[in-house]
Amino acid sequence: MRVVCNTDIFSRKLAQVSRGVSTRSTIQLLGGILVEAGTEAVKLSATDMEISVRTSSPAEVEEDGKVVIPARIFNDIVRSLPSGQLTLEYDGSTGTVRLAAGENEYRIRSYAAEDFPQLPEFGEDRAFKMTGDALVDTVEKVSRSYSRDETRPVLTGILISFEDNRVRMVTTDSYRLSIKETELATTFDGNREAIIPARAMQEVGRIFAASDDEQIEVDLSENQALFRIGDVLFGTRLIDGNFPEYRRLLPTSFERKISVDRESLIGTLRRVNLFAQRQTPPVPVSLSFSEGSVEVIVRSQEIGEAHEKLPSSSEDDFLISFNPGYLLDGVSALDSEKVVFKCNEPLKPCIIVPNGEGDGGDADDDSEPDFLYLIMPMRDPSQS
Repeated sequence: MRVVCNTDIFSRKLAQVSRGVSTRSTIQLLGGILVEAGTEAVKLSATDMEISVRTSSPAEVEEDGKVVIPARIFNDIVRSLPSGQLTLEYDGSTGTVRLAAGENEYRIRSYAAEDFPQLPEFGEDRAFKMTGDALVDTVEKVSRSYSRDETRPVLTGILISFEDNRVRMVTTDSYRLSIKETELATTFDGNREAIIPARAMQEVGRIFAASDDEQIEVDLSENQALFRIGDVLFGTRLIDGNFPEYRRLLPTSFERKISVDRESLIGTLRRVNLFAQRQTPPVPVSLSFSEGSVEVIVRSQEIGEAHEKLPSSSEDDFLISFNPGYLLDGVSALDSEKVVFKCNEPLKPCIIVPNGEGDGGDADDDSEPDFLYLIMPMRDPSQS
């Protein structure tokens, strides 16, 4: 195999595919990148058996072939080279790859390409499209609520449901729940549901952000999800298991629907949360509603107290407390001018939704929001 390519372009493509390389596996081959020279391009592939990344770089292909090159040294060398041309040559008799750029020359011991795992192919007949910005925004909103606890794999994923022309994404860590619905660029034939690792979906967002494309093509099979963004194909294994019956957690009626200015509340929470940071167990933030206002309170035995008062649409006295980080996450995820708290009893789940879908409507607007954030209250020891 012998190819000549532009160093800058090849370096970018190599860095992109390197995100799929295994960093923990004892299998040496998974620490490498599969390089395949074909017609006017070099294909690059990497996998850790959970995710895979594939792309290609334009090249003058003087001789076809394929080889697996250790990713770390390969990437470090290429990205350190000056602009210009890079020659990559594989000598099967010695099992080494020669990299040459100007007067610089490097030789790297390689692995046999025949042993590299077979990666899934994109199913054109099953594929559908999503607007990339919509997918990234949806993933960003629900990613605040997925669990980081690897002992419960199902909760580390995003439940994604495709039906007609909409997609719904749901995450929960047992203490909070996020649901976001988004329109698809095209109609989905039938319906499909899958649990996709949240970190994999965040990686899709990073790939899209670095591309010039407007749409993402999606292919769902029984155990894989593939995302095609321009010339990058990203794959991930689906999470096997049963996602919690989240609909049962959603209250059907509410005793109170209270709106508060979102930007003012975010500023207040950031300040009072300084009194609750890095404490175990977490110090609650309490919302003490009264007629026309809400007082935001944090009391820490180690640090002190913080009190701030904001206008609200509340009509009676009501006190409820939350994990301060979880509350800030939920309020920050909204795009509306005001945030609406839909509450019942102080220790029952509370739902946070946009106010009038961002148009400043009143808190009694019962239209179905495209995003909601359910949060479990906490007991505040200082209030007992």
